[in-house]
Amino acid sequence: MNNAAIILITIFSLSFAFAQKNMAGIIVNKETKEPISYAHLIIPSEKRGTTSDVKGNFKFSVPDAWIGKELKITCVGFEDKKVVLTQEKGLVIYLKPSIEFLNSVHLTHKERQKRKRVNPFRGKRIIGLGNFSDGDYPSMFARYYPFIEKLGDENYVEEVTVLLFKEGRHNAKFRLRILSSTKDKMPKDDLLNPILVSVIYNEGKVKVKIPFNGVEVPREGFFVVIEHLFIKENEVREIVNLKVNDSVKVQNVQQIRYAPIFAGIVEKVDESHSYYMSVNGWKKVGKLKMPRSDFKQNEVVAPAFKIKLTN
Repeated sequence: MNNAAIILITIFSLSFAFAQKNMAGIIVNKETKEPISYAHLIIPSEKRGTTSDVKGNFKFSVPDAWIGKELKITCVGFEDKKVVLTQEKGLVIYLKPSIEFLNSVHLTHKERQKRKRVNPFRGKRIIGLGNFSDGDYPSMFARYYPFIEKLGDENYVEEVTVLLFKEGRHNAKFRLRILSSTKDKMPKDDLLNPILVSVIYNEGKVKVKIPFNGVEVPREGFFVVIEHLFIKENEVREIVNLKVNDSVKVQNVQQIRYAPIFAGIVEKVDESHSYYMSVNGWKKVGKLKMPRSDFKQNEVVAPAFKIKLTN
C-alpha cells in the first residue's frame, strides 16, 4: 500500500470516529418496570443492530448520518416498538407485554408413551453456520418439521439437540425457540418462552429439554429456531486482512463476530423449508448468499437439529 492510500484510510477512519457517538440505555417491561433481557435493536435501513444484555442494557454507535432514522426493538412476548435514532445516553425504552403471546402457550405435564426421533441430515454435508449478517445484526435460522400422524392425535416436542460446528468453538449463549407454522410452511408464532442455552467451548452438541413434558405441535407443523445474541460474552475478536480494491489492501484489521457457530447442512433448494430472519422479516434460505464458492446453484444451507417428539 502506498503512502497516499494509508493517509486516505487514516483520515477516513478518524473522520468516521469523530462523526459518531453512542446511543445507550435500557429496555424495560412497561407493566412490571423490570429490565428485559436479550431484546433485539435493529436499524432496518442500515442493516445494523445489537442485543440488550441480561440486565436490559444496550449501547451502539450512531453516526451523524443515522440520526432520525428508525430503530426497531423486538423481543418475544412483547409488542414490537419503533423509535427514532438519537445519540442520547440514559434512555429508557418501554415494551408492552403481548397478550396474544401469553394466550398461545400450551405445555403438557402428562407422561407420554410413544416417541419419535427426527434426524433429517444423515449423509449430508456439514458446514459452519455463523452470523450470516457478518456480525452487523443478530441472526436467526428456522427449520420446519411436520406433524407426524403415526404418533397419534397429539404431537409434543420433548427435546431438541443443536449441533455445533467443530471449528471456532467458544463459550457462548444463544436462544432456542419453537414456532408454529402457517399452512404454507412459514414461521408464525412462538409456542413457548425462548430457552436460554449456554454452550461450553469444547461441546459438539447441546441437548435442550423442553419445559415440563413438551410443547404441543399444531397440525400445520412447527419450526425450531436458533437465535444469535449480540452480547459481550459472545464476542469473538479476530484479525483479518481486508481488500478494498485491486490496489488497496488493509492488513491486520480487528473484526468482531458472535459465537456460537452452529452446524449447518447442505440440502437442495426444493427440499428445504428453512428460513433466516432478515431486517424485514423471515425469508427462505434460498435468498441468502451462500458462504462458500463450492455451493451449487440449487444448494442451500439449513440448521442441523435432532428432534425428539412424543404423543
